Amino acid sequence: MDAATDQAIDWLVRLDSGHASDDDRRAFAHWLRQSPGHAQAWAMVQQRLSAGVEPALVQLRRQGGGTASLGLQALVAPIPKAARRRGLLRGGLAALLASTATAWLVHRQTPLTTLAADLRTGTGQRSHHRLPDGSEIELDARSAADIAYSDTRRLVRLREGALLAQVAASAPGQPLRPFVVQSAQGTAQALGTRFMVRQAEGSTLVHVLEHSVLLTSLNGRQHRLQEGRSAWIDADGIRTQDTAHLAPAAWADGVIDVRDQPLGEVIDALRPYQAGIIRISPEAARLRIFGVFQLARPDQVLQDLVDTHPVSVRRWGDWLTVIDVRDRSA
Repeated sequence: MDAATDQAIDWLVRLDSGHASDDDRRAFAHWLRQSPGHAQAWAMVQQRLSAGVEPALVQLRRQGGGTASLGLQALVAPIPKAARRRGLLRGGLAALLASTATAWLVHRQTPLTTLAADLRTGTGQRSHHRLPDGSEIELDARSAADIAYSDTRRLVRLREGALLAQVAASAPGQPLRPFVVQSAQGTAQALGTRFMVRQAEGSTLVHVLEHSVLLTSLNGRQHRLQEGRSAWIDADGIRTQDTAHLAPAAWADGVIDVRDQPLGEVIDALRPYQAGIIRISPEAARLRIFGVFQLARPDQVLQDLVDTHPVSVRRWGDWLTVIDVRDRSA
């Protein structure tokens, strides 16, 4: 999301909160006049709000208070940038995803940007695939990958989401062909047998379950990642991560396994398994969580969190869930 759109959303939330002062309104008018880009961003946000979600917006405004503001932010959340398309899908999907907030809600159920991928999963789905060389990959929910094997290497391009690779050794008498997973930020080349790669926004997480992996970032930096270790690849290079409290590949076993981690990370792991939009307040996102939660039952996960932590969960049908800290005065 560009800065002007981000600011427009902030103004929308402030002005719609019911607590905007005259000074706020004057400041908004000044911001609007500062740049044509501000006016365009404001118009876009207003258009998104009115396109196909007006009944839900009316309900949100009736709720009032902070929850309404969170709901409004959810409605104007940025549509994810589409991955590289193939053939005829390239232009059509881009136009569809850019059109309305309703398209984003549809996208939450069926990832439209990945329809042309060789392998893909929808919301709440995981899938297992055996590749031509005997290697196997497990796709997390809302994930997509392309397979590009050649005579010199075995390449898997991760478009979206996460995969777990179990790499087969090259056949006896056959030339060695490196097994490489490519993301938007770099590559992970197998030096062993089993590792996980997750494409996040602006970065890639790699976790090694067996043996080691050679990481290479787009700026040419390399790092050999050993078994049990994790690392992020981003525009600045490669940075390792302490994994003492992490189980980043637990999704392959159908669970979220958290050990003193922020609730926001739990919700991030749950999003691919929930069709609607999930929004969490910054206060709730900072709560520390322990536990093992079943990904196949996202509604039960949310209820368990309500039962065991000071959080509230409010829903608007299947399309919006808002998580906040519980009001202790209630």
